[in-house]
Amino acid sequence: MLATHFKKTKPFNMKKLFFVATIMIASFTVSAQDGAGIRGFKIGVGGNLAIPLSNLNSTSIGAGFDLLGQYGIANNIAITGDAGYTVLFGKDGFEDLSIIPIRAGLRFFPAPAFYLGGKVGVGILKTKGADSRSATAYSFGAGYFLSPQVDVSAAYDGYSKSGSFGLVNIRLGYTFGN
Repeated sequence: MLATHFKKTKPFNMKKLFFVATIMIASFTVSAQDGAGIRGFKIGVGGNLAIPLSNLNSTSIGAGFDLLGQYGIANNIAITGDAGYTVLFGKDGFEDLSIIPIRAGLRFFPAPAFYLGGKVGVGILKTKGADSRSATAYSFGAGYFLSPQVDVSAAYDGYSKSGSFGLVNIRLGYTFGN
């Protein structure tokens, strides 16, 4: 049953999230790339490493992929939309947890190659032998373009419905377009 993946007694630990985000951002010391402009439409693909943080005591690390669209509406703001698939591998006899997030959001670029972003939408959750269920999906994080096409990011992804859980996604993406 999907509900067995949720542990409701332990609150989300913001210290862990901020520690992981700080380490990720600090590790990207590559100088800013001028060609990472945000105007116009771009589409990208990415792979991610998913690290369970809160209320997922029956899963271990996971992996996934996504498709992301971005439309720059100003010199430093873009609208985004993404859809993907992530699987968190079950441990101790538990089934794998599959997550399909479908979200829309914004990216803010305080520097040419660095962005902060947030997204909200729906997450479809599924384990083997159980009906899928939907939950509110939300995400916030930061990323850095290593070149005009390649970016790395770290984000907290949360899912909430009759309980909640969260994970950190570390993503490597490739963007098509200039």
